[in-house]
Amino acid sequence: MIATPLIHHLKHLRFWNRELCWVALLVGVVLEVLLCPAVALAQPIDLSDTVPAIEWLKFSVPSEQQARFIEQDAAIWTPVLASYPGFESKEVWTNPDRPDELVLVIHWASFEQWQAIPADVLDRTTQQFHQAMGTEYSPESVGFRLAWSSEKP
Repeated sequence: MIATPLIHHLKHLRFWNRELCWVALLVGVVLEVLLCPAVALAQPIDLSDTVPAIEWLKFSVPSEQQARFIEQDAAIWTPVLASYPGFESKEVWTNPDRPDELVLVIHWASFEQWQAIPADVLDRTTQQFHQAMGTEYSPESVGFRLAWSSEKP
């Protein structure tokens, strides 16, 4: 919050008084609303399983294997995921600061639809992918639910 630190600093000045404090508070609140309109308009967070979700997977893949990894992922994993309701899109990101890192971001219409994929399908697909790659890649995995978006409905 902008206003609180501003008042704190003004108290240490010799000319601090109650009127100046109120002016600082008003200026701080106005600045906060102008500089952070998204916060001012934020709605309560929906924690239900029906909000959009992101599946975030980080893999350590040697740079010389990344093209094959992406090719096999697109050939094996993407069709399986796309066959389930709620799959929206998939992206593969590289990290310029860590050349051996790939991040996959999978967009789901809802957390519930993502989690509805049967475990045996995931296990079979994982084994098929590992066999195609000739090695196992275990990701760091995180799931996110949408809390807020600047997109208009």
